Amino acid sequence: MDERGRAVTLLMLWVSILVGAQPRQGKSFTARLLALYAALDPYVRLEVFDGKGSPDWRKFALVAHTCAFGFTPSRDGDPLEIFVQMLRDLKADVQARYQKLSELPVDVCPEGKLTRAIARDSRYGMPVRLVIIDECQEYFDTGDKELNKEIAGLLVFLVKVAPAAGVIVLDATQKPGGVGTGDTATAFTSFRDNHQVRIALRTGSWQVSDLVLGSGSYSEGFDSSILLPSYKGVGLLRGAGDDTPTVRFHLADAEDAEKILLAARKLRERAGTLTGMAAGQAAIREIRDVLADALSVFQSGETGLPWAVIATRLAERIPEHYADLTAEAISAQLRALAVPSVDIKRDGKALKGAKKAAITTAIDRRETTTG
Repeated sequence: MDERGRAVTLLMLWVSILVGAQPRQGKSFTARLLALYAALDPYVRLEVFDGKGSPDWRKFALVAHTCAFGFTPSRDGDPLEIFVQMLRDLKADVQARYQKLSELPVDVCPEGKLTRAIARDSRYGMPVRLVIIDECQEYFDTGDKELNKEIAGLLVFLVKVAPAAGVIVLDATQKPGGVGTGDTATAFTSFRDNHQVRIALRTGSWQVSDLVLGSGSYSEGFDSSILLPSYKGVGLLRGAGDDTPTVRFHLADAEDAEKILLAARKLRERAGTLTGMAAGQAAIREIRDVLADALSVFQSGETGLPWAVIATRLAERIPEHYADLTAEAISAQLRALAVPSVDIKRDGKALKGAKKAAITTAIDRRETTTG
């Protein structure tokens, strides 16, 4: 609500949303409030990731199609691997959605855009999706430069392109600037600046406020650094309408969140929309991307792998697409995509295989060609 106690509405569809603030000013609670609202719509598919691994988001495992918290591997797998694979799959889904929407008849899809009817009809496979990334800056600095570059590129793509396909991106950060170096830093700036809706709770300076709200906000009279430390959950809302009001977000504590999520789970069970990890399933990927899939099996520090190792790992990790894959088959498939077969040293032997850099180059070449 605003300063006069009037309700303020925020349309979440078709936008990406950035929440920024100092620690302990209500940043995660604000983002969580929006996510709880979305969770109560059983036709919205949730992907939930928290870079700090706190308890704030863990109950979303009740409803999330995919989720991971922190960076410590658990029985569900490596959180970073789960996150990166989700991004790859999501990009492929967004690209497929635009193709599907352009091919639908005019009486079904009049403007070539996702409609409520299409989103709720399982035959089309295009539900509204909400991707939540708390402490999003952590995913730009994983310790692996190649992985940082890939994640940065995927996130920039999503905030720019995904909202119009019915994929909402909701990010929260306590560090809206000075993240990474070189290309990664440039990508983070592009990622931050392409959010359409900005929420700035108390920040440490007007400069940080400007980073969250958008360049030039301070010169227009908007500065979240003047908010008092006691004003938790109070911030400036920019981009949601013609004005930039100071608003107070409702508080949903941990107990409230659990009650809401239990109700949301029941709604999904009744609607038949409880999927993925919340349903006790490993997410089944509908789209096969041999380049991205091959890249995903490289572990940190590995610059090259023999074909046999690539084939074995793909069969183990993505059996729905590669259960019977052989070294000869993956070699032929990747060589057809301009990934050369070269000598790879492993266990004192030189075996034919692929370089990680060559696969990355092939992916970059494809992205450039397809726009």
